[in-house]
Amino acid sequence: MTRRSRIIRCTSCTIAFPLPAKGTSILFCLLTYPVLAGVALAQEKLPSAAAPIEAPPATSQSDPSTAQTESDPSLPSSPPTKLDFEAAAKAGPVDPEAELKALGHKNPLDRVKETLADPPGAKRISKQSSLWIDVKNHRVFIDGIVSLRDAPLEMFACPVETKEHESIVATLAKSSEVHAALLAVGAMSGTPVSFRPKYVAATGQRIRVWVMYRDAKGQFKYADARSWVRQGDTKQQLKMDWVFAGSTYWTDPEDGKNYYQGDGGEMICVSNFGTAMLDLPIESSDSDGALQFSAFTERIPETLTPVRLMLVPIPIPSDRPVDPSKPAPDPDLAPDESLMPLKKK
Repeated sequence: MTRRSRIIRCTSCTIAFPLPAKGTSILFCLLTYPVLAGVALAQEKLPSAAAPIEAPPATSQSDPSTAQTESDPSLPSSPPTKLDFEAAAKAGPVDPEAELKALGHKNPLDRVKETLADPPGAKRISKQSSLWIDVKNHRVFIDGIVSLRDAPLEMFACPVETKEHESIVATLAKSSEVHAALLAVGAMSGTPVSFRPKYVAATGQRIRVWVMYRDAKGQFKYADARSWVRQGDTKQQLKMDWVFAGSTYWTDPEDGKNYYQGDGGEMICVSNFGTAMLDLPIESSDSDGALQFSAFTERIPETLTPVRLMLVPIPIPSDRPVDPSKPAPDPDLAPDESLMPLKKK
């Protein structure tokens, strides 16, 4: 047997409620009816599915000049930009370097090559790179530019177009070429850092690194490269010398060729890398939040300043008698202006 529905209708709106069945508690009614009333009122205020929704006033976004005038009537309107895709396709690809040169831009690396002459008594060992060796005095020279002077560091120096965003100097030579140059002047390579099963610091002969440059007034300046590296947020500079770790080679399984891993950027490092050519013989993280060194900004010249690095192997102590015909290199002997001559205009 079915029960006939009985309806209660609100006098202030069109809401109708069914009366509760017999036996329904008063508490159920008191809790249920206010909820039903709230839902029904909300539905009355919302437009029905069949009711048309008025669209916002149409605005033209295809005409930049109209949009500009509507946003600020005081500004003069300009004709819309038209792109000639057909002409662009016929013109072919654009050479960025040629375009920059036409605008008068000069590559800072070209500026280095045009400004600095070869160091006297040294032999260039690469036609493409600005790299020399002085076998008699056990010295390696590398030209480059200041690439960064105010940031945390992973490297002191890297090859150009690798890791300039975290290195003070970008050099016009590959790490593998500098490795060969150090061997040519008698330096002994060791082993890169290892992390498993436990940390083992990089080894190798210690290398002193000097920097030469000219300031804004053209005056010759030099500095121990360690003085450009700050320890954390302190006023203390890097104190230890780099060691000739020697990086590693990687064989590409696709082409079978060997690649010197330090060419990817790890030339003279302040964070530990298993691919470093020169590394620090201490534990130094390469994690962004745990970098231990930063650029000593106030000691570094402006970015793009041409520089010349001088690498000198530090003699290894030996009990053998000294051969007077083969004088040992003096890493503490600072470079002089004669080692950074300028090209004649």
